[in-house]
Amino acid sequence: MSSTASKNPVSSKTESRNCSGLDLSQEFINSVLLPLLQHEIPEQLPRLAVAVVGTGSDVLGLDDEISRDHHWGPRANVMYVRQDAQQMEPLLKRLFQDRLPDTFCGYDVQANIANMTGVCCCTVEGFFEKFLGTDRLPETDLDWVNLCEVDLFHVTAGKVLYDGLGELTRRREALSYYPENVWKKRIADWCMYVAGRDAPYNIHRVSKRNDEMTSTMYLAYCLKRSMEMCFALNRQYAPYTKWLNRTFRALPKYAADVAPLLDQVIAEPAWIKRVKLLIESNYVIADALTDMQLTKRAPRREFDDGLTDLTLYDSAAQIYSTIPEELFAPSFNQIELWEKMAREVLFDTNDYFHHVNNNQP
Repeated sequence: MSSTASKNPVSSKTESRNCSGLDLSQEFINSVLLPLLQHEIPEQLPRLAVAVVGTGSDVLGLDDEISRDHHWGPRANVMYVRQDAQQMEPLLKRLFQDRLPDTFCGYDVQANIANMTGVCCCTVEGFFEKFLGTDRLPETDLDWVNLCEVDLFHVTAGKVLYDGLGELTRRREALSYYPENVWKKRIADWCMYVAGRDAPYNIHRVSKRNDEMTSTMYLAYCLKRSMEMCFALNRQYAPYTKWLNRTFRALPKYAADVAPLLDQVIAEPAWIKRVKLLIESNYVIADALTDMQLTKRAPRREFDDGLTDLTLYDSAAQIYSTIPEELFAPSFNQIELWEKMAREVLFDTNDYFHHVNNNQP
């Protein structure tokens, strides 16, 4: 960055130690970046979009002091359509390098780093391709099934502050949530998980064999699936695991009934009591499905020591019968593209670990 900028860090009324990364980034964009773009490239600005999107707790407004040890500070994703890339990419990278201040609110302004944090630029199409593996919007129900929910969460989370052409906003709105039949399949599939493999059934059978470790693994799966189910009931994408519990509790519907049962499961040491609490949680979900007119009211059954709980199996069967046959067999893609992006960060010289290694004697 320029020596002039380094001598004149931007000050702000924001209390940087108390604000979220999203607040910090919005103020940076509004007070520094957009005025800079307007001054330096006024003719090109109407063809750009400026957003705070992608990965990171700060995109979600969930960051805290723990989040600030790496890849934290003012950030902005500046995007342009692919046909403008040859002109805009070198122009913006040079502008970021030469004209941005070194700091904002006491935090380093990092530009042009590989993992799309800090201040960076890319094509609108490239942003979606990076996170979804394709720059094409889904055209069929099966196209939707092939996309990973967490990746869809990443491209629709965050905030767009400026969108001259409207293309970034158009794509985000098109991907805002699953279409009706895909949503129904999502719920039916998760009914199968919460009643079958990742469910009280396996927890009960494994715990009776005194396999504490496997019981605990199945319990974790079941808790995760139950939370993800509540996101589906609210027609919202579930985030990656680190933020699942925290965001689950803020859902407008059903979480208020499910969360206390899951909390009791964690607090309860006896496996049989844990299993019965999870069954109660499944009944809450089954009742919600009835209230949404997706299933008939589930009858209450006596506890079955062998099959444990079949409530949501019945719900799944009813919902499957209402969706197109082509959606019955395939499974939702659950492989996040995060792993590919994590490999790219290995070569990012701004990464936290590079600083740690370089500071070692």
